[in-house]
Amino acid sequence: MFLLSVLVLWAQDQSVLSYYQAADGKKGAELKTALFQIISPHEVQSYTPGVWNAINSYDIRPDGKIWDIYSGISNFTPKDDQDKGVDIDEEGVVYNREHAMPKSWFNEGSNATDYPMYTDLHHLFPTDRYVNTMRSNYPYGEIDPSTKPTKQSADGFSKFGICDPAIGYTVVNGKARVFEPNDEYKGDLARVYFYMATCYEAYKTEGGKDRSPKNWKSDMLTSDIYPFFTDWALKMLLRWAAEDPISEKEIKRNEAIYDIQKNRNPFVDYPGLEQYIWGNNMDVPFSYDHYAEPATAISNIHHEMQPASDRIYDLKGRSVNGDKPRKGIYIRRGKKVVIR
Repeated sequence: MFLLSVLVLWAQDQSVLSYYQAADGKKGAELKTALFQIISPHEVQSYTPGVWNAINSYDIRPDGKIWDIYSGISNFTPKDDQDKGVDIDEEGVVYNREHAMPKSWFNEGSNATDYPMYTDLHHLFPTDRYVNTMRSNYPYGEIDPSTKPTKQSADGFSKFGICDPAIGYTVVNGKARVFEPNDEYKGDLARVYFYMATCYEAYKTEGGKDRSPKNWKSDMLTSDIYPFFTDWALKMLLRWAAEDPISEKEIKRNEAIYDIQKNRNPFVDYPGLEQYIWGNNMDVPFSYDHYAEPATAISNIHHEMQPASDRIYDLKGRSVNGDKPRKGIYIRRGKKVVIR
């Protein structure tokens, strides 16, 4: 069954445009700081019930069930199947609140909850509790194709195991362990990570402590405000964002969070914006009202495939068998097609 996630093109909505006006003409690290000053002020939510109420209002599939990004088999009823702390040892039983950027990375202490990232809705997702436990606080990455995943969710939707050394992340004896989300959500998570890098150049805890990413600890992060990401992580995230373009789900989620939290994810509002801060467009001034989406591998594929009729192509531009394609992300008529 094809689930078409039609890309809603960036619309020049005047209220959205004016929101970003102060970043006009900035580029590279200066653009990131300008965006930080725009999106950082927001209404901090409570973890309970605030986060539960939020995700139960907008992280909902078209069939009314919870939109789980880690499991391909879960079928959770909002609220009824929330995690209530009962021991479980299998997938598809309850969902909980996943910090896409693990809270332990913020280095605020195991019991600390008074910092704004703890309840920032942009990086909090409902996920199957069993698979979320599998992820733990490991970095995102890609599993070495020559190895078998140590663990995986049903049908291999999400995987945990040894990282592919080709992406450049190696630790003890050259073997780093990572959690690999499904291709369908890699771009979503990359854009969330770009948001976190931008929104928290500086912040205060409720107790008044001044903090910044210089205090954060992770193999994906440099503990610097810029570039924020280690080289291997940045390259991977830029690629994920290009290969998995912005979906209608992300756009609707961004609007819903803006209504609640009063700040936006600019990397959802402006496709390819990350290229202006970390990528090929770092020397190009940002234009809030005449924005030019940068060329990426995926946009080039879209351009090449536009004249085609109903052929289906993978993300490298290769034609695939449309009758029996494997699960994954494809391009049809210049749009993203997710096959689950």
